[in-house]
Amino acid sequence: MTDDTVWTDKLEIREVIERYMRYNDNGDFDAIALLFDENATFQVFGNVIVGREHIHEFFSRIFRTTLTSWPHEGSLFLEPRSVHISSNPIIEVDGDHATAETDFQVIGRDADGHVNVSLVGRYRDRFRRAGRDAPWLIECRTGVSVARAGEEGKDSEWRSAISRMPDATRNRLRCS
Repeated sequence: MTDDTVWTDKLEIREVIERYMRYNDNGDFDAIALLFDENATFQVFGNVIVGREHIHEFFSRIFRTTLTSWPHEGSLFLEPRSVHISSNPIIEVDGDHATAETDFQVIGRDADGHVNVSLVGRYRDRFRRAGRDAPWLIECRTGVSVARAGEEGKDSEWRSAISRMPDATRNRLRCS
């Protein structure tokens, strides 16, 4: 692959990462689901969800309504429910497979209008595409929170979640 091809792939993958964040802010679970491979695994908050259809169901339980997003007519002044910010993506491409590690923050406002950071963490993603002209899709997304003081470099949060998982969920967990 040429340098131009690798950079094009990285840009396309970054676009998937950024669209996930925006669709999440808008509660657009239809659009989120389409970013995942048909048999993808989504691992977050101690949940292991396998398959695009189940990922769609997971998000539809979280978001009750989809917000109209700009630039649709009449949406210029509509406020998003949150802002997901992604930063520092490290993307490695190997043919039709790729990995990405991206930091994220979720920011919202309370009833008084004060800004609050509700979550800070890192997504560790595996991407794939079904050939050169196919779109990049998330094959596996794992969310890892920033460590609590004294827990840096450990896996305490996930270890705790795994210990409480039913066997059926634990058997779907992807560890690499």
